[in-house]
Amino acid sequence: MKDKRAHTGEHIFFRSLSTVIPEVSLDKISIKEEKNALYIRCPVEVSWEKLLEAKRLTNDIIAQDRKVIVHNSRKGDVLKDFPNARIKLDRIQTDEVRIIEVENYDYAACSGEHVCSTKEIDFFLLTKVNKTGEDTYRLEFEVAENAKAEAMRLSKIALASMEILQSAPENVERTISNLLRENEKYRRDINEFSEKSFESISPKDVSGINLYFETLKGLDRKLVIKKAGELIKQSKTVLVLFLIDDGIFVICGRSEDIDYDMRPLLNSILTKFGGRGGGRNNFAQGGGSLTDDYEDTIKDIEVEVQKILSSLTC
Repeated sequence: MKDKRAHTGEHIFFRSLSTVIPEVSLDKISIKEEKNALYIRCPVEVSWEKLLEAKRLTNDIIAQDRKVIVHNSRKGDVLKDFPNARIKLDRIQTDEVRIIEVENYDYAACSGEHVCSTKEIDFFLLTKVNKTGEDTYRLEFEVAENAKAEAMRLSKIALASMEILQSAPENVERTISNLLRENEKYRRDINEFSEKSFESISPKDVSGINLYFETLKGLDRKLVIKKAGELIKQSKTVLVLFLIDDGIFVICGRSEDIDYDMRPLLNSILTKFGGRGGGRNNFAQGGGSLTDDYEDTIKDIEVEVQKILSSLTC
């Protein structure tokens, strides 16, 4: 039953969307128990305002209790019989074409099952929009009781978001946009701080090996990983870096001219913090939880690392 309602609902929605955005075309549809989706192509902007207008038109047609009528036509006559029908003749292998009419609203070639009346669909809800390419989109939707349940769920999320943001409904979008701008500025500041902080670290000479052993706080993890990868391009270099935030993140790396597998070292460190990691034999990383005495633990690890390096033959 759900498939019938979803299938007819998709027909109505795409006709409504075509009314709002004439340039839109339909690539394919997917009607499944867990997800329903339309895959569309459109060279102009597909805005939420236009999508919501199409949804409104769809629910208007559903509420009008229009008949859903099945017509049969010959392939050679179908364009004459139904000049406004959505049809791809090159995909039709039989001489007979089945046209589904939503009374005086939509005509489309279709072999699927449909309801007898639009009122059976009850309610249509657009639930998700993904831009999948330069001019392609995936639109997820629900109908009937699933649509109503999803509307209630989304309403609950919206109300909770308004409370968190301390914002009126009409101001939520602007508030989020402002927060995103502030967050982007914060990320730029963090990256700048991370760059400068990383540039200030220097190695210790341990038996002819340059050891970068550092505890770093408040730095951007991606940038630290990138910079660590650049450091080990230097000859005779080993690094053991501890990045401290809500937890502890450890990077162990070495240059190619040092014969030592960094993965066992990383895992021996992370066991002290209840964590785990992985990577390559010359560059490994992973995370764990901060302990009350993590600073003392890191000092003990530094002593162990220096002993290991002192025993290596480079």
